[in-house]
Amino acid sequence: MWRLAACLSLIALTAHAKNLELQKDSRSIFIEEKENWVLGKDLFGMPFIYFSPQTNGQRSNISFTDTGAEFDLDVKSLSSTQTKYQANKKLWAERVGATPVSFLPYETNVNLRGHKIHKIGFVYQHEGKTYNEKSYYIECRGKILFSKSLRLIENEAHEKDFSDLISSVDCGGV
Repeated sequence: MWRLAACLSLIALTAHAKNLELQKDSRSIFIEEKENWVLGKDLFGMPFIYFSPQTNGQRSNISFTDTGAEFDLDVKSLSSTQTKYQANKKLWAERVGATPVSFLPYETNVNLRGHKIHKIGFVYQHEGKTYNEKSYYIECRGKILFSKSLRLIENEAHEKDFSDLISSVDCGGV
């Protein structure tokens, strides 16, 4: 009987995801720790970037930024300004020599921690490769957390990792 209890306890412990605390100043962002992923700090103007293991010659990544902005930043306007978002992405693509492929429409949902997530995305080609980029605006205790994911289109498995991370993201106190 005790062996069964020990096995069940071990299964419960391994099934429970370990969290990483991303702390900047006095606030924290909590994300699920992913096996073999590497956390980079203060890279490319982002406080935290989480890198996947290399797949198809690339590392997918997702960034996390506690903007500190109050929610009066109207992220809901994303749904009504998709045309502006698309125009800005087309201008960016032109500047860097990329080709727009498609746009992912604005969506909202609520994650496992009860935070509302606003998501919009863009697929583009650059130097013979196709990329999927998504921006997430997370309402967290009256503040906005910003996250952006980027992966090669063929690294579809990382989309589930991104989804898991966004579904479990939480923020610290005031």
